[in-house]
Order: sequence, then C-alpha cells, then structure tokens
Amino acid sequence: MASVTLRRLAKRYDPHGRPALEEVSLEVSDGEFFVLLGPSGCGKTTLLRCIAGLEEPSAGEVLLDGRDVTRLEPAARDVAMVFQTYALYPHLTVRRNIAFGLEVRRVPAAEITRRVQQAAERLGLGTLLDRRPGELSGGERQRVALGRALVREPQVFLLDEPLSHLEPTLRSELRAELLELHRALRTTVVYVTHDQVEAMAMGQRIAVLERGRLRQVGTPAELYGRPEDVFVARFIGNPGMNLLKGRGRSTGDEGGVVDCGTWSVPVPLERYEGEIYLGVRPEHVSLVAPDQGVGAADVRGVEPLGPDTIVRLDANGQALVARLHGIPDLRPGDRVGVKLDRRQLHLFDAAGARMR
Repeated sequence: MASVTLRRLAKRYDPHGRPALEEVSLEVSDGEFFVLLGPSGCGKTTLLRCIAGLEEPSAGEVLLDGRDVTRLEPAARDVAMVFQTYALYPHLTVRRNIAFGLEVRRVPAAEITRRVQQAAERLGLGTLLDRRPGELSGGERQRVALGRALVREPQVFLLDEPLSHLEPTLRSELRAELLELHRALRTTVVYVTHDQVEAMAMGQRIAVLERGRLRQVGTPAELYGRPEDVFVARFIGNPGMNLLKGRGRSTGDEGGVVDCGTWSVPVPLERYEGEIYLGVRPEHVSLVAPDQGVGAADVRGVEPLGPDTIVRLDANGQALVARLHGIPDLRPGDRVGVKLDRRQLHLFDAAGARMR
C-alpha cells in the first residue's frame, strides 16, 4: 500500500472565479481510512480526482508513497476509483464487469479468474457472477463496483460517495462491510462524503473542507470535541454545535463572562473584551425551572427521536438546541430555564477562530 501526500494543491476552473481548491496540504498514512468531508461544492470530489489523475491541478503536488505523480496519467498511478454512480457496463455480466480492467491490461486469463473469484468471495458475489447489473439491487451493484477496484490490487482506493444512492438501513450495513474489508486488506482508502455521520463512523481521520479550503484535519473525537472554527463546530454533530453571539468581558483574576442578551455566562477567559461566540453542544444543554440556570428561553419545537428528544429554543432572539434523554413533557410556547455545562463550553473570536 502507499501514503498519499498533497502539497499546496490548487485547482481553478475559471481564472476569474473562486478556486475549486485553495492550497490544500495534507498527509494520508499508509493503510489509513481517510475521509474527505464537506458540503456540496466544497471541492472534495475535485481533490479526489486530482489524486486519481482525472483532473490536473493548477498548482501543487500529488505524491504517492513519496513519488511525485502530479503529471502522470491515471493508469500510471496504481490507484483505483469507485464512482458515485458505480459506472458498470449494463451489457456485461458481473464477472466481466469485475474482470474488465484486468482484461484491458492483458493480465493472463488464469490470474484474472483467480482475482475475480477471490473478490467475489470477499464481497458475497459468488452467486451473482453470471447476472447483469440490471438484475441487481443497489447494494449488489455497489459491491460489484468495489470488486472491480479490488481486483486491480492498487496502492490506494479512492471512493467518491459510494453509498449516497442507498437507503439508510443498507447504507449502515455496507459501511460496516467496507470497514471490515479495510481491516482485512489493510489498504489505504481516501473516501469522499458529505454525510458527517458517515464520516465520523468510518474515518480514522477526517479532513473538513469548505469552499475549496481545508478547515481542519483530525480524528472524529478531535473534530467533535475541539473544532478549530465555527464552520467545523456547526458542521460536525447532528445537530451541530450551538453558537451564541455575545461579548466577552473580564471580571478579574477569576476569569470573565460572555454577555448574550440578558444572559451572563461565566467562562474561564481573562483579559478579553469584545465580540465572541459561545459554543456548546446540544447534549450539554439542560432545561430547568424558568428562574434557574443562566437564563430563560422559549420552546419553539419538540422533536422526539426515541431515546432522545431535540428541543429547539429561542434564547434572547438566538436559536438554541438541547438534546435531552427520554421524552420530556414540553410543548411549543413553554418557558424554561437553561443550564449550560461549564466544563463543555467552547469560545471563538469574532472571526470564528477557536480561542479555547
């Protein structure tokens, strides 16, 4: 397998427009399951296609295992890409679809048979080899696309939202199968998704992109527990982090407070005066009697989710979300008090960068 290194990679389709990628640098370790995450149009698929050689970067370098492949054709890079649409040949059987790339490369017939059979066994396709794509379910077609990549025995697998067309239950099952396959093969995987739940469940590390810029790289725990800016804070989590706009005010040696409307929230921040964002995850918000906590808020919506309930609040004209265990006896229009777990507060400056 191989590592993947990107050095100040940039891509601009329109010389006068916003760049699709803006000097992205990152390192994917040999054997790592690495996820590129971000909203539609953030540049993650462009980044994947630059690694594959399907797009030529405007600037920067792509290295595979330390070898500069920036200007090499896709066939010379020893990577395999699984597309969002699977791109199967409808007139060929599953067997021929899986074998097609090997046939083009004139791999000996006996070796093709061995590799196809081995991939089919790993992916549970043994009984489907003589069928055509039109006779398969979405999950089965996805396995065929994976099989076609698998038989190539590449250094790096590149997966572009391969589960996005599947219904939720099947997506969950195939996520687990992909991770099992990765553990068995110990191969390097770069996986693109816009679904942060999928990214958190699968990625050993995750790179968050927004408008062509790399916002943060880290483990799921690091991104969730210590987001580096307000974009990552909002994007990671379901629902995302609450961000209350206020003003920081020092109170002496013991720290300071953030004034959010009529609320004054004590924070461990000294010698700071000015605009600030106070962040707190929904599960670190609790509801109490209206005369308790840091202040009162009005219930705007209640969404039972089974074991948990999402409660949407209006706090001094700012939106606040609480995630509570069970199904509380709350209705829109109720007045409640709000408590914030002081150990779980996040502070961001006026530009949105993390302060603590």
